[in-house]
Amino acid sequence: MIAFSPGLAQGCFELLDVATRNSLTFEQISSSFSYLGSLPSAKVIETAQGLKWLRASEIGVVMLTPSGSRIHGLTGYEAMLRQALLDYIDVERPAWVQNAVFGRSKVIAFAGNQIGQVFVEADLAEGTDDLVVSFWDALSALARGQKNDRLTAIGRQGERFTLAHEEGRTGQTPKWVAIDNNEDGYDVLSIVNAGDARPYSIEVKTSTRGLSGSFHLSRNEWERAEEAENHAFHLWDVRAELKPTIAVISPQDLKPHIPLDHGSGTWEFVEIPFQPFRERFTDPVFKVS
Repeated sequence: MIAFSPGLAQGCFELLDVATRNSLTFEQISSSFSYLGSLPSAKVIETAQGLKWLRASEIGVVMLTPSGSRIHGLTGYEAMLRQALLDYIDVERPAWVQNAVFGRSKVIAFAGNQIGQVFVEADLAEGTDDLVVSFWDALSALARGQKNDRLTAIGRQGERFTLAHEEGRTGQTPKWVAIDNNEDGYDVLSIVNAGDARPYSIEVKTSTRGLSGSFHLSRNEWERAEEAENHAFHLWDVRAELKPTIAVISPQDLKPHIPLDHGSGTWEFVEIPFQPFRERFTDPVFKVS
């Protein structure tokens, strides 16, 4: 098992720089540098080789591999650390990465203190800017064994639209819950309105097929909708990317489309078309730039 921590990452970055500027063997680097960063050079070399960032040429000179060159070519510690995390996960396949499908809070909770600190120093433990969200979506796709999770990207677009819509509607910035934990049964937590600060949970569903599209609803999402005092479903039609439309649907509106359990059978997922709500679609309260 390869150890990884902020200290090891920093040492590896320094080692990549040394290997780029000098023609040295691994033995010469070890004898010339007792420490790389704050750690013994032998440990740093072991980590860099284990993560496939360095190799020895035919004459024994240390060379950067393509993945090592990719990291060394990045600008800024945070960008390098984020790529280093992805490389570590790709090589080591730690068990905790499977938690990425449930949100980042699960990953950080189970990854352990050292890896957790790497996420913190890479500025990935909080925030919802595009690069952060893209990282976690890439990690979630990796956990699912997928290289291109187009449906996740479409879903995130709808969630971003809901965040903007709710901020315009209430004057308050809502919380993007799904980024941290998607087991809660809703994606965004807002408030009822500008004069009522009671919690208002929202499950977001997005389609690029317009009214011919549909969405999948899990039992967990439906049970959350029934239990919540104030809850809504945001259906986004993003067929025209620069002119999305939204239908705000209450649990009561959706209830006729929810299946019932019979005998020993129980439902877990249901597919519901957008078409029954066609008259509810309107323009959002923000403009897409």
